[in-house]
Amino acid sequence: MENIPKVVPPMDFGIEYLSSTSHGNLRFLLDGEELTANSAIMSFNSPAIKKMTIDEGLTAISVEEFSKGAVHCFLEASYSGKLEKIRRNNFRQVNKLVHKFEVDWLIERCFKYFQSLTEAVKEDDFEDQLYVFEEAMHVMEKLKKRNFVDDVIRKFTSKGRCTQYFVKNYLKDLGSCLFESLGVILEMTSNEEHVLAEIVINDLESNKLCLNQNSRRILENLNFSACPSSHLPVYQKLLEKLENIENPSTDDYRLTFKILKQLNTALHVSKQAMSFVELPNLFHKFQHLKDIPDLDGLLTYLSKSPIISNSYIFCDAVYSWMVEKQQSNGAPFAPIPDTFIEQFANHMSERRWKPLATEYIKHNIFRNLGGFTDKILKNPKMITQNFNRIPATLDYYAMELFSKNHDIKFRFKAPGSVQNCSKDGNCGFILRVTTATNAQDVSNFNIQLITDPSLYPEDIHFHTESVLTNKNIHLAIDITTPENVKKYARPVTWYGKPRFVRSRFWVWGAHCFVTKDEWNAANLPATGVTSPKDANAVIGRHGANAKIRPVIFYFGDN
Repeated sequence: MENIPKVVPPMDFGIEYLSSTSHGNLRFLLDGEELTANSAIMSFNSPAIKKMTIDEGLTAISVEEFSKGAVHCFLEASYSGKLEKIRRNNFRQVNKLVHKFEVDWLIERCFKYFQSLTEAVKEDDFEDQLYVFEEAMHVMEKLKKRNFVDDVIRKFTSKGRCTQYFVKNYLKDLGSCLFESLGVILEMTSNEEHVLAEIVINDLESNKLCLNQNSRRILENLNFSACPSSHLPVYQKLLEKLENIENPSTDDYRLTFKILKQLNTALHVSKQAMSFVELPNLFHKFQHLKDIPDLDGLLTYLSKSPIISNSYIFCDAVYSWMVEKQQSNGAPFAPIPDTFIEQFANHMSERRWKPLATEYIKHNIFRNLGGFTDKILKNPKMITQNFNRIPATLDYYAMELFSKNHDIKFRFKAPGSVQNCSKDGNCGFILRVTTATNAQDVSNFNIQLITDPSLYPEDIHFHTESVLTNKNIHLAIDITTPENVKKYARPVTWYGKPRFVRSRFWVWGAHCFVTKDEWNAANLPATGVTSPKDANAVIGRHGANAKIRPVIFYFGDN
């Protein structure tokens, strides 16, 4: 029997039929007038309208709370398969309409339109900032959906001083801010609490040193999680204002004491944290990528995610995704099209990312990557011969590298004044490994760059004036198998944290430091990057006696 395809919107049903009186058997009742459409076309788009017309037999639907323009935009989109007449002045009503009638493809198009508005917001344009914020709050309140709010938070927090500019203007009259709106602003400023402190100071000065409900709520939510010394004067001024409150209540005393205690704790932690910094390319979970079904979805995610802060992290994501998605015979999930590489290159240019070291790419050319690395090497704008590859001073077995606290040393004369160093020992830097508390919980495993020169031993020293920072280095690993097969610059970005399996055996994502025979002899379960796989298909069974040498690619200015 022949399979006849079903109608799947969005489709172009023909916009000319919308004005046809012979086709318009379904009336949309406005306040004092009506618009007509075809019940079949509208039912194809909307399961809600399908139920109304087929199950309930309705020939008229009330839309009195909507404007004529919004309803007409909705009907035209349903007929043409294109959402062309949506504008800022009708967005709220069109978005409400498509949710009311459960038109999934139009719900997605409305969200994409909203995302285009948030992307266009400038960090010093309060009018546009206010518009997208209020629309997002309206969707959360009326439609019970958070994705609009999440998009606004993502945009504001990723663009310079946008959050500060918006929040300071929005909370000029702190006492009038709605409860739900203030809750979102508290989320938005979780890493910029000094902005909230300044707002409370201004509010106290304007209200004769009296705390209102909103200023109290802000103070109760301050935890000083990000408390650099540059913000200390703001917090000290806040404490002075709190101390000068006239006729303070018992709750006021308690709140002031709580803030003072938390601030002292945060300053102590901040001082310690200044000695160590995280590497931005480490310990990202593959779960972020796992559920992305195709290359278009992968490119969209990588182009928008704040996690992707340089070209190496982007490259590692594609590498890991292709490895995980490869076919059982090792063939690639899909060939990488030229357009994918072009968009990657354009994104590098727009974000002003440094090009990739040729050595990093050429050692990762594999059949299962679908031509990804091959095509990068053919694009001169994406690669550079001018790079520093800095290997650690020692090789390690997996047990040595992962199971004990220790320092990994690197010798490197960074550009600048370091070139004229006259100190004893070697210029360089250290990555400190903090091992997991136990084999079952690796949450506190860490690898950090030591930036406090006082923590360095006599044989190696770190220059604080060096241009080398955690922002311009990328960690990978060289692996030498027991058979002396060398594997260079293997990515580790998206493999979470190293995992102890049993005995001497460790797994770091797709890198299994155990051979197939060792694995089977120990009766261990098969494992892949994120999920069980056939033992023969696992990538990178290196052996428990494989040697690992951490290697840093420095892509700062030379």
